[in-house]
Amino acid sequence: MSGFQRFGYGAAVLLLASSAFHLLVYAVDGGGWDGPVSWRKPILFGFAFGVTLISLVWIAARSGLGRRQGGWLVGTLSVASVLETGLIDLQRWRGVPSHLNFGTPFDAAVSAALAVVAIVGLIPAIVVVTVLAWRRFDGAPSMRLAVRSGLAVLLLTLVSGAALIANGRAIGLPPQVRDLSIFGVAGQLKVPHAVTLHAVQVLPVLAGVLALSAWSEVVRVRLVAVAALGYGGVVLVSVLQAAAGLAPADLTVVSGVVLVVSVAALAGAGVAAVGRLSRRRMVAAVRVAWARLSGAPAGVRGLPRRSHR
Repeated sequence: MSGFQRFGYGAAVLLLASSAFHLLVYAVDGGGWDGPVSWRKPILFGFAFGVTLISLVWIAARSGLGRRQGGWLVGTLSVASVLETGLIDLQRWRGVPSHLNFGTPFDAAVSAALAVVAIVGLIPAIVVVTVLAWRRFDGAPSMRLAVRSGLAVLLLTLVSGAALIANGRAIGLPPQVRDLSIFGVAGQLKVPHAVTLHAVQVLPVLAGVLALSAWSEVVRVRLVAVAALGYGGVVLVSVLQAAAGLAPADLTVVSGVVLVVSVAALAGAGVAAVGRLSRRRMVAAVRVAWARLSGAPAGVRGLPRRSHR
């Protein structure tokens, strides 16, 4: 494992630890889960940034980056993720909203800092990882499809985040007065923002499980494609509901049908992957992981070789 990978994974562990810590604080302190000032924000932001950073570091390490390039890219992602989460945590401990809060000069400075870190650090780094992975990713065709599809959906997170900020600005009220993520009557912009964030974990994990199955690579690619379309359908429903000003559960006939079909496609691909897990492949994968952790020489007999282009 390279130095930039260790740095990125270390930052991700710190973010996940922050999420777990604030979950414990919430269990002790209580309070409401919703609202601009709740323990929900440090819990969810710590978790979301943590798992997303793990995914992006893993992808970056398999996209042909040199040590120096990887250091700059992963370093930017890691520092920006920690700063964003840290500022959100700070504001929760101060008992004030973190985003679009201009109540005092300090609060306004924090809101501006959150925007700057996202615009200068997070967004360019995510775009670079996406471009690199689409140009070159070291993995089987099914994993390449999963990673590239997940990153394409992740780019929509940047769009939905911008929509959240624009909506809050258009409302023009303090976050203590009104939920700035509500569009129209009850459209919840947080939902597409959250859904688009996690395709980069769900689809590669599915591809990883399929790699341990008895399915041929041709079938694995098809199952990943079905899952990607299913995930895209879930994203579409979340966007349609929010854009129409409807609550997530207030489904129309069209959005309801699309959601059922999409979830069925995702679940079906998962069931197909788990249903044909190969014990031999699972044991071999464990041996490969152990060999890498223990520093055993490559090419140990019986270990599967990494699948390239």
